[in-house]
Parts: sequence; C-alpha cells; structure tokens
Amino acid sequence: MRSLRLLMPIISVAVLTLAAALPWGLAAEDRFVLPLLPVIAIYQWTLDPDAWLPEWAIFIAGLTLDVLTQGPLGYWVLVYLFTYIVALFASRARTETAAGRMALLAAAIVAVTGFSWMLASLYFLQLLDWQPYARSTLITIVAAIVLVPLLGVLRFRSRSARGIRLTRGSG
Repeated sequence: MRSLRLLMPIISVAVLTLAAALPWGLAAEDRFVLPLLPVIAIYQWTLDPDAWLPEWAIFIAGLTLDVLTQGPLGYWVLVYLFTYIVALFASRARTETAAGRMALLAAAIVAVTGFSWMLASLYFLQLLDWQPYARSTLITIVAAIVLVPLLGVLRFRSRSARGIRLTRGSG
C-alpha cells in the first residue's frame, strides 16, 4: 500500500498523458485541450507537500507525449517542466480558500498556455493564431473543476497519522 501511495502522482500523470495521446476525434481547434490535462495533475501534485512527483517523471511524460503524437521532440517536455516551475512559484502564495486556490490554478493554466503558444510560435518562426490556445485555456480551466477533486480522491497521505500522547502536565 505504501508503494501505491508513493506512485499515485506518477501514475495519474502517466494516465493523463496517455489519454492526451489517444485519438479522441476532436476538432482541430480543440486538440490542444487534452495535452493540457496533465498540466493540472503536475500542478496539483507539485503543490502537495506529501506527494512525490520527481522532475524526471515530468520529463518522461512530456517526452512520451512528444513521441506518441509525433510532434516536435522536446515541446511538451518544456511545457510540462514550465508547469512544474509555475507550481513551485505558486506554492509560495498563501491561499486559504478553495476559490483562491482555483484562481491560482487558472492563472497557472493561462501562464502555461501562453508559454506553449510562444514556444510553438518560435518553433514555426511565425506568430500562430492565438484563438485555439485561448479556447483550450478556457476548456482546461473548466476541466480543472472536475479533475482537481478527482485528484484529491486519489491523494493519499504518504506519512501515517501521528498518535496523540496525553500526559499530565507538571506543576
């Protein structure tokens, strides 16, 4: 059971990455949504102090998506590692409410999608149409409303609960 707790972040990112590579029959302008789903998992697991999601697993997820979709090698690697960096910066923000955490996630999705648009534009050496990226951003934010609670159900605490020690004080 301990190994399952340890591997749950890696398994969830791997499953979302493989789901993103499958041919779902989406329209051409909506095909960018699926590769953004692992972004939500990478962000959430990076923020969880009890989760173990190493950088090499993020690298392999991006590389797997690049190979399976026959895209430019390293594109999704850079996008997913950028997500990890954004999540590290977001972990320093103090948000106490669920709405605040969701707004921070939405801002991270916007930043990652903006980075991926700039990276794709650099790859093709021209400014690409931003509308499919903006549409995918909105759909991914809506998908995050469903995916974040699902990841919360999958989350296990990696350390056991502490026992309470009741002692009578002296004095």
